[in-house]
Amino acid sequence: MKPDVRFVALLTGVAALMGSPALGAPMILNEYNAVKDANFLKNSASDPYFGQVAGNGGDWMELVVISDMLDVRGWQIETNQAGSLDALITLPSDPVFAALRSGTILTIAELVPTDLSYNPAANDWWINYQASFSAGDSTHSNFQVTIRDASSQVVFGPAGEGINPASGIGSDEVFKLEENPSALITPLSNYNDGSSSTFGAPNVWSKGTITQDFSALRSVVPEPASLLVLAGGLIGLARKARRTGRHRA
Repeated sequence: MKPDVRFVALLTGVAALMGSPALGAPMILNEYNAVKDANFLKNSASDPYFGQVAGNGGDWMELVVISDMLDVRGWQIETNQAGSLDALITLPSDPVFAALRSGTILTIAELVPTDLSYNPAANDWWINYQASFSAGDSTHSNFQVTIRDASSQVVFGPAGEGINPASGIGSDEVFKLEENPSALITPLSNYNDGSSSTFGAPNVWSKGTITQDFSALRSVVPEPASLLVLAGGLIGLARKARRTGRHRA
């Protein structure tokens, strides 16, 4: 007897709701600053957070959380220049890092003090962690970022100059993702150079006419109890579909 297609589809939906692993990376690189200390962003551009300043705020990078309720305590952010280790940043065990919501922007900056007081419920999606590395001094040196989990397994990367794009990040530019963040992003996605710098905020490109859309990541995710209720409903529908199929046979 052939399986009921509706029954299989419903069970597949239940499995997805009950926590089947995502195919993509749980966290991705979104942007980093490559402006050297003495330089300004090209084209007289300015960052909405820093303004128009030499060095464009110093060394900083921007990560985006893709998986909801992500525990990043003890995760390591590895930076490399020209194939050599530049820095290894370990995220702290602070409780806020135990359950980051999807769509959260995590910046790591040398000159900006740590601020973990974010509140997605109030539309505040940005966390900053202060740490040292040297992106701004890495221009033309293939600066790359690798994200590792608490067991040192690579979850994303390496990504950066030398991966995509192969070269061309100038000493008056930023490296940035010119796509909406999602589980489909890989180090070979549409990363480019540019002067549209947006520390702690969605990326912009095409002369500011396009802005990253975070709405899919930041939509309300049902709590576990709600998922169980929904899963129970789907299982009930599946059983009904099977009974209907038998009666029609």
